[in-house]
Amino acid sequence: MKSSALFIRQSMNNFIKIGAFFPSSSRLAKRIIKHINAKVILELGPGTGIFTKEILKKLPADGKLICIENNSYFVTHLRKEIKDSRFEVVASDAMTLGDVLRSRGINKVDCIISGLPLGNFTKNNKTKILKEISGCLNDDGLFIQFEYFLAGIKSVKEFFSKIDISYEIFNIPPAFVMECKKYRDN
Repeated sequence: MKSSALFIRQSMNNFIKIGAFFPSSSRLAKRIIKHINAKVILELGPGTGIFTKEILKKLPADGKLICIENNSYFVTHLRKEIKDSRFEVVASDAMTLGDVLRSRGINKVDCIISGLPLGNFTKNNKTKILKEISGCLNDDGLFIQFEYFLAGIKSVKEFFSKIDISYEIFNIPPAFVMECKKYRDN
């Protein structure tokens, strides 16, 4: 099945979890990866792989991209469509990403990219996910979150001290991109 048709069909059945009716545009994907300079990247909610393919174009030859996806149709699609030794998709949940990384011998990553619909999560689950993200990210790492309404920004600010926001109009619907850096303990 074609990527866009699969995405639309899954979003009709699981809108709350997916958070969009249409796949992201290539313009949004290019904006997402614009400032990435990382060797180990974690992608949360890759869907049909629009961002994944762009990340792999920019990832160094010795890099690693781990994608966490909880929709089994998307997992199957990604495993079939993307053949790259630097890529792995894991059928799991974002609230367990620390365990997923540790089981692969990875403590911290350089960059985390998320298309998770934070506004659709309960406050408790949103906090758990952002705590996992913050805990798995290197101190100088980059967290990139895209959203349509900035519904999660208040929660994101609890974990990240520096947030740069841009807007991609060439997406359906247009989307905000938050590039975030962690709070420093010192």
